[in-house]
Amino acid sequence: MKTTITILASLWIGLVGFSQTNTVTLVQKFSDCAPVTQRLINANFSTQQRLDLENDGRQLAKLNYVMAQSYRFADNQMVLRSQRQLFDAKSYESYRQKDRRVTVFDSVTGLYVELFSWNEMDVQLSKIDLQYDVAAANR
Repeated sequence: MKTTITILASLWIGLVGFSQTNTVTLVQKFSDCAPVTQRLINANFSTQQRLDLENDGRQLAKLNYVMAQSYRFADNQMVLRSQRQLFDAKSYESYRQKDRRVTVFDSVTGLYVELFSWNEMDVQLSKIDLQYDVAAANR
């Protein structure tokens, strides 16, 4: 019974996640993170903080979501891989709105970026928690 529920929950999470434009990724180690997340963690976290994150997949996944998936680059502009890796979403947290997306111009990358609302982020962060809860139940 427990296995059946777990399988059904996993399938549901997979289908819901797949249908979203910004799917949630199950992160197990630092190398699973997006390049921008890896760069920002290396630049802003101490060695001990990085080791702590490596041992906490859930927190690492949430950080990866915030740094690499909680925004999208606005349409009608060419975005280079190097520009994607330079964008720092954390520096725009104060611009985010509770229930609507906001577009900002990032002077470092020279791109317009659409920041997801806090409500959208809360939904995605809850999905990450749910994925890790399901994975923990399977152990």
